[in-house]
Amino acid sequence: MHVKSLARETSPRPATTWHRPIRPEGVQNDAPRTAHNDGDRRARLVMREQQSARLRSSCFPELKLRNPLWDMLVALLAAKRNGNQLSMSDLCLMSDAPESTALRLIHQLREKGYADMVPDRSDRRRTRVTLTSLGEAQFDQYLDRFELV
Repeated sequence: MHVKSLARETSPRPATTWHRPIRPEGVQNDAPRTAHNDGDRRARLVMREQQSARLRSSCFPELKLRNPLWDMLVALLAAKRNGNQLSMSDLCLMSDAPESTALRLIHQLREKGYADMVPDRSDRRRTRVTLTSLGEAQFDQYLDRFELV
């Protein structure tokens, strides 16, 4: 996923765009749980989390309510679920944090076991960041609990 796409997905939007329902038409809560349904359900929850962050930012524009570390985790999960990888530059830009802070946060994610950093095969100057299986499992656990709130 390109950084401009991520920026569009995570940038603050006017509160007027939040009236639409999150659940697509025809999706019911009592549907039998399958791996496919869990993936769709979790994808909707990630989208809901992103929308919630944008709503907070749009309702309190004078306050910095964004959390760059959390935004990076959400972006890494979305990229992994879409079969994409993000570069360190992408994460720095979309986090809306100073570059030195963003780089420190990326390294913190790696040190805690939530992200891996690998050299880009096509451009050795660039480093790709991916969510680890631990990060994905923790996120799935969070989303399952988030749904109950």
